[in-house]
Amino acid sequence: MIKKRESYRAVAGSIRSEWLRGLSRKICIGALAFSAAVVLLTGGKVEAYASDQTRVSSDESQVTIGYDDLDDTLQKGGLGVVVEQQHGVAALASTYDVTALEKLIVEGIKAWQTNIDVSGLGLTSDDIDNGAVRSIINSHPEFISLSGGYRYWTSGSTITQIEFAYLTNAKEEQQELDAALQEVKSKIDISGMTDEEIVLAYHEYLTSTVAYAYEDYFNGTIAANHGYDMYGALVKHSCVCQGYAETMFYLLREAGLSCAVASSENINHAWNIVKIHGKWYHIDATWDDPVWDMPGRSYHDYFLVSFDTMNKNTLTNHTKDRTDMVVSAQWGDTYTTAVDTTYESGKFWNGIAKVIFYKDGYWYSISEGSSKTSFNINKYQYSTNINKVLYSGTAKWTTPSGGYYPGVYSSIYLRGDNLYFTTPDSLNKIDVTSTNVTPTELINIRTQYNSSTGNNLYAFGEQYGKLVYFITDSPNIKKTKDSSNSSKYNKEYAEYTFEMCISHKWDAGVVTKEPTYTSTGTKKYTCTNCGETKIETIAKLVCTSHVWDSGKVVTAPTYKTEGTKKYTCKNCGTTKTETIAKLVCTKHAWDAGVVTKQPTYKTEGTKKYTCKNCGTTKTETIAKLVCTKHAWDAGVVTKQPTYKTEGTKKYTCTNCGETKTETIAKLVCTEHVWDAGVVVTAPTYTSTGTKKYTCENCGETKTELVDKLVCTEHAWDAGVVTIQPTYKTEGTRKYTCTNCGETKTETIAKLVCTTHAWDNGTVTKKATYTATGVRKYTCKTCGAAKQVTIARLKLAKVTVKSAQQAGAIKLTWNKASGASGYKIYRRTAKGRYVCIKTVKSGTTSYVDKTVKSGNRYYYCVKAYNGNVLSGYTEASILYIKAPVVTVRKSAQGVKLSWKKSAGAKKYIVYRKTPTGKYRAVKTVTAKTLSWTDKTAKKGQTYYYIVKAVNNKTYSAASPQKRIKR
Repeated sequence: MIKKRESYRAVAGSIRSEWLRGLSRKICIGALAFSAAVVLLTGGKVEAYASDQTRVSSDESQVTIGYDDLDDTLQKGGLGVVVEQQHGVAALASTYDVTALEKLIVEGIKAWQTNIDVSGLGLTSDDIDNGAVRSIINSHPEFISLSGGYRYWTSGSTITQIEFAYLTNAKEEQQELDAALQEVKSKIDISGMTDEEIVLAYHEYLTSTVAYAYEDYFNGTIAANHGYDMYGALVKHSCVCQGYAETMFYLLREAGLSCAVASSENINHAWNIVKIHGKWYHIDATWDDPVWDMPGRSYHDYFLVSFDTMNKNTLTNHTKDRTDMVVSAQWGDTYTTAVDTTYESGKFWNGIAKVIFYKDGYWYSISEGSSKTSFNINKYQYSTNINKVLYSGTAKWTTPSGGYYPGVYSSIYLRGDNLYFTTPDSLNKIDVTSTNVTPTELINIRTQYNSSTGNNLYAFGEQYGKLVYFITDSPNIKKTKDSSNSSKYNKEYAEYTFEMCISHKWDAGVVTKEPTYTSTGTKKYTCTNCGETKIETIAKLVCTSHVWDSGKVVTAPTYKTEGTKKYTCKNCGTTKTETIAKLVCTKHAWDAGVVTKQPTYKTEGTKKYTCKNCGTTKTETIAKLVCTKHAWDAGVVTKQPTYKTEGTKKYTCTNCGETKTETIAKLVCTEHVWDAGVVVTAPTYTSTGTKKYTCENCGETKTELVDKLVCTEHAWDAGVVTIQPTYKTEGTRKYTCTNCGETKTETIAKLVCTTHAWDNGTVTKKATYTATGVRKYTCKTCGAAKQVTIARLKLAKVTVKSAQQAGAIKLTWNKASGASGYKIYRRTAKGRYVCIKTVKSGTTSYVDKTVKSGNRYYYCVKAYNGNVLSGYTEASILYIKAPVVTVRKSAQGVKLSWKKSAGAKKYIVYRKTPTGKYRAVKTVTAKTLSWTDKTAKKGQTYYYIVKAVNNKTYSAASPQKRIKR
């Protein structure tokens, strides 16, 4: 729960109860409404999503040129809400490449392209109407350079090209904004911060450097002075809620946090949502920044809060809430709901009403001390939850009447290691790094400005890019309109500038130490504003071409191993190592050698010699041994003797391997060995054959008879069909053995119907709206049958239309064939459909007289037959009751009066003569309930009617009133 802020109350004096807190909320609510009113008064057009298309041809093959304005984007002062326009099935079926479109548009705008080719993305005019381009612009608030709307070209139904126009000084302003964003980055180092600390750092930056554009709001110059965009927030340091919300959205997006811009039409306001540690929270930097702007003051009532808490706080100052909230722009995860209250109590920022500063892992703040007239300057580390009080003091904020305001009105400002703070009388500073903190007084308003008691130093901080402080008699700063100049507002306080450079502009710098290849250099920069200097390191020179010395031998080479040599660059000292080749032996010194293979009677031997210097080796051959007396072995038969031929046997000397060959005598056949035989005459199934056998030893032959063949496995022929098969009867086929002539008969299966030829079928059971039917089909070929289910009859979809009538809403719909009747359903925006009437089938209209003015109703009509219902479409209409009008003559003309119609935003009065036609003669606001027609001529008869209007919704006309003046 948020701690309720105490009202300002004077002790022994007086002060109005707290009103300052709600002032910024009320201003923001009026800003958008005021800008809309200015447009209307100057003859402009205020439409949430105007899209003026110029069609060249209705033929879809022709080129079409369209135009879409960007007036409703955040940068132009709208709430950035994109509402899909319902154009039927085509709109719902859109499948354009969203990611590719955003990439093309973002890159195109950054490159200042006027024409962007989007052909091939599948983008349609329905997508344009549904905010395809406007959503991208809303999600990129850094784009401040677009002028008006944009044109687009189509070919058939597809968008092929988009054309943007840029403001005259767009590039200059974009450069200024880029420089301002770079300054934010240099001032806020988010490395090492938790997600909540990142959000706090940006919240404090916006509330401490941006002033709500209050005067622009009153003077109608918000848009002219960039009050709706990031340029106003970061360059001009002045904007309205959109500028705060867009800048916060951009910074959170760049920090990688899922975030969104939220808006409410109820209160005409925009703020932010952020996701931290998996949960969503609301942030409203605008409503945490007081108006008129109070340098140094920053509230935290709308910082990381749940939706319910934010809404509750809203209702403390306003009659309307934020329950109509919509998400205007979103990055990262999709917003769901914000219900967590973790950060609403127990955090170091809770209850702090001043700007909190961050430096090197610590947060610096000023808070109430042990009493209402004391204060503490705190140094807090979020990661450890450790707070250290750097300095405590007393401050009594006196009133002109002699009393005092209890509480902390001191402000702090951190610059480098110096923390500046105010008391009622003075501006002081302390060194936050000092172990013994002692304040140094810089300004005393009593001595320097002769300020009397009751006038105090109430504000101190950044405003419009300067460091200022205010002296006044009340903590509630205000301005009043100049009596002679309506666009000027006079300060009811004294403002002074504290000369401190809060945004350095460094010169080109002077090199104080030149860098070398081995050491860094230094460069001194001087701020052209304040003369402060800074020293930056210049990187060592990069040696792109080494200059090597003659080198130094690290390892000497030998005859067996390589050596190494190290070279050093004379410029940068870089070293390299190269290999030195082994020594070359020019004359070998061979040793006595070693026999590596002994010689034999059959093979030579080898002997290896090694050089004593380099280790090189050589091998020489040793001659074979000489055999002086052969020693023959048992011999080997090289050719076996047969019954027909001699054989041979080879003998080898076991010493030298020399050979000799001797003959072996032929074999003698004492018993024949017959072979398998050869068939001379083949046997058949009807006659014997003959077979000749030969002795494998000596070649002698003999002949024997071969028995007739026996048919053990028939060889059937292809067969002959004796009876043809049909789809209903089998056939037969006769086969004959090609060997022995035996026959057999087999059955041929009935023919199989592979593709049925179905007849037209006969309905055996008719389908109804509540039950399916049956149709029976028979194959003309084989007589097979099948049954097919006939689908139930369907009722046609009912399309309903709605229209205003006096005291009622009239519904009409198309007739649905087969319907027994129609059921009429109605719901409100948050309710469910309820059947309010059932009518017979002949009825296609209905008048709903139970409606209430100012309410939006949704209708649908369903045809029914039994318990079967048809499809339907939905019709939405805002019902506005026709005004009840009275007319009477007055001295000035004809005075019309009417009763208020709930939901009306304005009333239009129409007039005609007896022979003329009605025409609008006056439009008044919703608060005006009467009007006098001063142009009515005496003696002339007139007829009058009045219509109540809400945007594009018109009530039925009031009953006609006739009067003669």
